[in-house]
Amino acid sequence: MPLMTVFLREQGGFNYLQLGIASSLMGLPMLFSPILLTLFADRNIDPRRILAIAFSLSSVVLTSIYFSDRIELILILYFFHGLSFVAMLPLQDGFYFSLTEQYRKENQPLTEYPFVRVWGTIGFILPSLLLFIPLKNGADPGSILPVAVMFCLLSLANSFTLPLLNRRIIEVTAKRQIPTRTAFARLYSPEGRWLAVGIFFGLWAASTYYVFIANYMDEVIEIPRQYIGIIFNIGVTFEIGYSLLMPWLQRKIGLKSIISLGLGLMSLRMLLLALFPNPVVAVAVQIMHGLEVLALFIAPPMFVNRLAGDEYRNSMQGVYTMSVGGCSRVIAGCTAGLAIMNGNLKNGLFMGAALAFIGFLVITILFGRIPPRSEQQISESE
Repeated sequence: MPLMTVFLREQGGFNYLQLGIASSLMGLPMLFSPILLTLFADRNIDPRRILAIAFSLSSVVLTSIYFSDRIELILILYFFHGLSFVAMLPLQDGFYFSLTEQYRKENQPLTEYPFVRVWGTIGFILPSLLLFIPLKNGADPGSILPVAVMFCLLSLANSFTLPLLNRRIIEVTAKRQIPTRTAFARLYSPEGRWLAVGIFFGLWAASTYYVFIANYMDEVIEIPRQYIGIIFNIGVTFEIGYSLLMPWLQRKIGLKSIISLGLGLMSLRMLLLALFPNPVVAVAVQIMHGLEVLALFIAPPMFVNRLAGDEYRNSMQGVYTMSVGGCSRVIAGCTAGLAIMNGNLKNGLFMGAALAFIGFLVITILFGRIPPRSEQQISESE
């Protein structure tokens, strides 16, 4: 995936604007799939079964792509893969937060969210490690797809081992409400709106960065292509350490400060790459990647869950993924393509740095702290 834009530029003849538009089109499933599937989960459809269907669909689609040789059909199949893939994170987040709320009420021990999410990082690295030697020895790149199908099937099997949620009976008044509408109102209430706005700018910056960073390393820094993926994996490896340290960081400085720190470092990272385009800097800035992940992908869902009620807990994650993550990604591809359409890839980094800094200011100055459920109950009882 990191080299996808390099491939499209070289083999497909895409210009930078076309690459940006293609990236935006890949983000379109995020605009409706997450809110639809999380709505089903809040309507008392077992989320484990929804996950099973999503993983099954991905397995079928990826298998079909493997046996397809027409680019039009592959693009259509990839779109359907995106429909299931982009909804998996909010679905799994909603399931985790529903389960932990159930455990909290039953006074059972909880596994902290970063310790669960770190397995996603490990899962991101593992296929690369499995494929590295075969691909280095000349294996067909198409072998990536059977490995992807294998992991889909393993995820499908795992969905049947997940614990059953004790779905509480929703009152008649709650039944009349649409969980998605309630989730929108809560996310953009005075308590949550500045979190959404700040993370929107942060994800816009991140998407701008990832649309063209492989091209920048290839064409400007002139890093050999076989090392670009390795450089990205250095950052992902640091991500594991930061994820494991996050509960300690949260106790020391709080979730809001983690987000502010990550956004500030993201802006600095892009500026350093733009001003000092050399391999040493490209490798050194990977140490910041883990904190950016905490700021954009781990801390925000934890805050969003604090806004949720039991009857729309899944939809909170779906609405957040759609309105913040999906919209920012679709916009980012087009705006980044316009910024660098003259061939100056540094413009994309300067633009990303500015967006990340705006997000930093919004979170630091305008966003207040959303207390955890335990503190909210103490306040209500006083």
